Amino acid sequence: MKNILVTGGAGFIGSNLIKTLKKEDYNITSIDSYIAGKVDNHIKGVDYIRLNTKDFNKTNQLFYSKFDVVFHLGEYSRIVSSFDDINEVWLSNSLGTFNIVEYCRKNNVKLIYAGSSTKFADEGVNHSPYSFTKSKSADLIKNYGKWYNLEYSICYFYNVFGEGYDSSPVNGYESVISIFEKQYKKHEPLTICGDGKQSRSFTYVGDIVEGLIKSWKYPKNVEFQLNNPNIYTILEIANMFSNNITFIPKRKGDRMTSNTTNSNSRELLNWKTTKNVDEWIKELKN
Repeated sequence: MKNILVTGGAGFIGSNLIKTLKKEDYNITSIDSYIAGKVDNHIKGVDYIRLNTKDFNKTNQLFYSKFDVVFHLGEYSRIVSSFDDINEVWLSNSLGTFNIVEYCRKNNVKLIYAGSSTKFADEGVNHSPYSFTKSKSADLIKNYGKWYNLEYSICYFYNVFGEGYDSSPVNGYESVISIFEKQYKKHEPLTICGDGKQSRSFTYVGDIVEGLIKSWKYPKNVEFQLNNPNIYTILEIANMFSNNITFIPKRKGDRMTSNTTNSNSRELLNWKTTKNVDEWIKELKN
C-alpha cells in the first residue's frame, strides 16, 4: 500500500486531493500550518500534523523512509498581500519548499509540486514576491532533477474553483468566485479591481486533483499545465452573477493575463476538464 504525504492537506485543493486518494485506501499523512487550512477540512482516516514546512528539517527524521510520494501544496498563496508579507512568503515558498525538496532527494521520493501560473503572466515572474518565489522554487526542483536525479512533476494551477473553495476565508484570502458569490447572495454590488478586462482561465478542483494524480504516475519529469481552455475576463465572470457592478482601484500585483495555450497535460496524461466555470456559477445561483 502506498504511503503519501500531502503538504497543505487541510486546505482547499489539498483536502479535495486527499478525499480522492482515500478512495484508493492509501495511507495518507497531511502536514499543514493552518494559516489557510482548516480543521473542518479533515477527513477520517488521515494523519494530520500541525507543522510549517519552514520547520520541516527540524522534525523530518520522523518521516524518513516513510513515503512513496509527496504532494507539495502547502505554500503561501496570496499575490496582493505578498508585498507586505514578504518574510512569511520567503519562509514558506523558499525555505519551506527547499526543506521538502531536500527530503525527497535524500529519501528518493517523487515530488509533485503545485506551481503557480502567475509566472506566465505578461508582467513576468518578478511582478510580486509570491510569483517570484514560486517561480524560483519550480526552477530549484527542475535543477534537482538534473543535479540529483530527483523525480518530479510540476503542475501549474489556474484559478481553481469547486467544492469547499474559500467559503470561509482564512487570513483575508478569498477567490474572486467566492467574493462574487457572497456579494450576489447579499444583493450587494460586485466589486471589480481595475477595469475588469483581466483575463483568466478557471479550472475545476476535481480536474486539478485528477491531473495531480495522473502526473504522479507519469514516468518522466515534466511541467504540466492544468488549465481549462476557456478564457473569461473578470467582468464576464461578474456578469454571470449580476450586472450590479462597481469598480474599485487596481491593486498592486494584479496582472492582466495568466493563460496558456500549452496542452501537454491533455496529450501526455490524457487529462481533460469536466466542468466549466459558467456551469459552476449557474449551480451556485440555483
